[in-house]
Amino acid sequence: MDDTFKAMLAAFSSPEISACRAAIEAIAGYKLSAADRQPFLYFHGFLTNPQPAFISEWRADHRLEKWYHRFANGILGDVQNSFACVLYHHGRILNIESSVIEAVEKFNYRQVLGRSTVALGNTLAWDFEYQAFILAFRRCLDYLARAICTYFRNDFHSFRKLGPYLEKAAPESLGRLLAPLHAKYNDKFDFVLSDGERKSIRDKISHYEYVPAGTINLSRCGFMVAGGGEQLGISNESGVVSLSEALNQHVANLRGCVKEMIFSFVDAMQADQPKCV
Repeated sequence: MDDTFKAMLAAFSSPEISACRAAIEAIAGYKLSAADRQPFLYFHGFLTNPQPAFISEWRADHRLEKWYHRFANGILGDVQNSFACVLYHHGRILNIESSVIEAVEKFNYRQVLGRSTVALGNTLAWDFEYQAFILAFRRCLDYLARAICTYFRNDFHSFRKLGPYLEKAAPESLGRLLAPLHAKYNDKFDFVLSDGERKSIRDKISHYEYVPAGTINLSRCGFMVAGGGEQLGISNESGVVSLSEALNQHVANLRGCVKEMIFSFVDAMQADQPKCV
């Protein structure tokens, strides 16, 4: 260990730099919960304990090494961080909604309104978080598809078309496990996945129009949200009137998809590939 590296290591480990790291993380950082980290830790364990033979081969060949980095960073970087991004914006949306409800309930608006209903804004910050949530959700799915397909040294990146791709391109063990999982979740994500002439909320936001989170309405029945990307209220088939309620279900589905697909992906790879120490 040369003197320059020793000095750098000492500086990095100093109380001052440690305090700077802690301050930065407290302001700008975000951490997944232990439960949400499980699939990523499972994948990391597959990569390292012991290292699979195909990973050893990729790392030893400069022509293939790029696939190792895309593969490892695809799950541990791209998917994990975009998943965290979805959860971050979801949390912000819930905080805004609960804060608004807490604020308006300090006023006796029910008595003033009587049988009337009033729609209120400006809620642009809420819109911004909702739109960011939708875009991050789609990124997470496409990153997951791409990370899985790097196993075949392919940059295929469409989650919507992942099932048919796996049935044709994957070894039987991977296709048998992952294609049914894709089918299980694909329809649950139609709000971010367009199909023919049907445009998803994500595509509307990205290419066509400004999609709001919804319009806040106050009545003698209390607070409710109508319309928006989730078509809340009477426009929503389930009658949901809370944005948080609608997005909670989306997040639950994403959590299930990420967890099941990564665990099944690792299990299928373990069955498909020999390992070396």
